[in-house]
Amino acid sequence: MNDTDETAESVESDDSNGGLPHENPNRPREYHGARTVIAGAGVVIAVAAALWLTLLQPSNGGGEGVVDLPAWLPTEGREVGSEIGDLAPDFDLETVDGQRFRLSDWRGQPVLINFWASWCSPCRREVPALIRALDEHGARGLTIVGVNIEESTSVALNFVGEFGIEYAVPMDFDGAVFRAYGGGGPSGPPRSFFIDPDGVIVRIWAGQAPDEIVAEHTQEFAEAYATNQVGQLPGLKSPPPVEGGEDLGVGAEVGAIAPDMLMSPKLEPDGRWLLSAERGRTITIAIVPPGCMRCGRAVGAEDDATEGAIILLGGTGDDQGTERLELEWSPDVGRIYSPEGDLQLIQIDERGVILSISGMLE
Repeated sequence: MNDTDETAESVESDDSNGGLPHENPNRPREYHGARTVIAGAGVVIAVAAALWLTLLQPSNGGGEGVVDLPAWLPTEGREVGSEIGDLAPDFDLETVDGQRFRLSDWRGQPVLINFWASWCSPCRREVPALIRALDEHGARGLTIVGVNIEESTSVALNFVGEFGIEYAVPMDFDGAVFRAYGGGGPSGPPRSFFIDPDGVIVRIWAGQAPDEIVAEHTQEFAEAYATNQVGQLPGLKSPPPVEGGEDLGVGAEVGAIAPDMLMSPKLEPDGRWLLSAERGRTITIAIVPPGCMRCGRAVGAEDDATEGAIILLGGTGDDQGTERLELEWSPDVGRIYSPEGDLQLIQIDERGVILSISGMLE
């Protein structure tokens, strides 16, 4: 399923009603093609949206808002934008429960982003269908994210409790993320974006999608991009902030904050190891590319690391032998740390900053 290759289709309409859908005045007339549009948007909703945008903006902050895509993510020449076929704008927001949500950390999974506000009646009508969709397809890897627009945390918490929402709810306090996705002004919520595992927008809903459309489109989306894994997939992630490291960038070079790594131990495939969880001590990681037999032998990797490995060697110097954890290979990690396919040793300090990068052991 890929809407960039589909011809626009109109939902059925009642000719006696001027060609507009008669079930719901906020129902989009089209769900495929370059963009979907809101049919028959009411004056009351437009006025409410204008008041909300100008008078009800909360002053509290949270998260970084719209951010650049991490350098380690391949873009394949696509531009960031809010249209079908564009790379979805990346964002980093605090969630309603005080956690952190960054869209790019979910690369590899199919993601449905739903922008909403509690005053928006179509949003309220749409949420139960989204909850059912996640219940039905979450095990396939479908991730739903409900981004609240310009409301307070207390208001969003009441909404989440009222509907029993269990998916992530990031707080777009100043509306910057919503605007990056083409919202704002007369283009109020709800707006929903289907993001494929490569980060590309493949479908857009503008306005409330009827229950049958939610069911149909989420099933197509989940089946087309099924990973059959729940949650973030292993690979590089954006690291947590470093105290006192405001001037430090994130990257794979000495003096930069190391990209976070979510990895699976070889002896525990369903387990997870997170680099940022090691903060507070200095560690060394060996990057053993696939097929580099001498690399594997140099660090004693299992099976000479024919398929590649990432090995936590513990501390520095003589302390490296005190701990050893062999992790499954990650193409993302190899792409930035070992582009030439040779062994690399990465020393990372207690703050998560790279101290040194060295090549083949002698």
